[in-house]
Amino acid sequence: MLETFRGHLPESEWYPAHEPGVTSRFIDLPDGERARLVEAGPAQGDVVVMVHGWACSAYFFRRLVRPLADAGYRVVALDLRGHGASSRPLVPARYTATAMRDFVVAVLDRAGISRAHVIAHSLGGGVSLDVAAFAPARVRTLTLLAPVGLAPVRFVTLGRLVTPVMAAPLVPYAVPRWSIPLLLRAMYGREGRWASRDVDEYWAPTADPAFARALHALLHHYEFSPRTDVQLAAIPAPTLVVLGDRDLLVRSRASAARATARGWQNITLTGAGHVLAEEVPDQVLAHLLPHLARREGPAQVHSPDAINHVTE
Repeated sequence: MLETFRGHLPESEWYPAHEPGVTSRFIDLPDGERARLVEAGPAQGDVVVMVHGWACSAYFFRRLVRPLADAGYRVVALDLRGHGASSRPLVPARYTATAMRDFVVAVLDRAGISRAHVIAHSLGGGVSLDVAAFAPARVRTLTLLAPVGLAPVRFVTLGRLVTPVMAAPLVPYAVPRWSIPLLLRAMYGREGRWASRDVDEYWAPTADPAFARALHALLHHYEFSPRTDVQLAAIPAPTLVVLGDRDLLVRSRASAARATARGWQNITLTGAGHVLAEEVPDQVLAHLLPHLARREGPAQVHSPDAINHVTE
């Protein structure tokens, strides 16, 4: 199915193919979907769960996975519903904020992860804010890279206007390979560069028309609006917010102000854009590693059958 259009990178070659010490596997979820996990690091290490943003995959975190694994963490980077090699249902209700939150909680349950450090980017930041408020005992620390959920996101309304629901069947044909470098250029600030392989990885899922339709459903049904003060107050985990001052989508100043008001640590990186883990991974790690060290006890990993789901 993923070779429907010629020229796309086959799934067998997707990251982490040929990456020493990094593996991938699928887990089956109770609702019949499946999720792909990219994993690295010692089995008994403190668990770090990575949640990517809209139109990305676990590949987005590739420059953080190995350094964190080398630092002794068990890294689990997931492909969100609709993304990467995870299931891509065509039911719009599966792409609301609540549904995406529940998908991540179901992945944690099935993977046997009762508590973890969570690192999230963009839309994944909004999803992870909701997970941390809904199931606070599951999140030891929270790191948000250019997150949705703290301030209004630019261009969401425009995107919805130019992609009406009636146009959804045409969306898969609107993403030629040459458009990927243009999108990357818009998302980067001054500091980062991308390679041809990056273009191939991000273009690869578009071989399946369901991928573009999932992105369309998220754009139209996910709640991109800022979370309320009451919702944020329900998050007890130590939280780090990392922003770029050249971010085209996330309003960095407004997001930093919300983080400061909550007493969260926040850093704005000069010259960086929206895709911080791609552009400036060393700078991200310099702030991330000390933040992960703020822990009260070891993260707990049990067999899936031993999980007692926390709902408050």
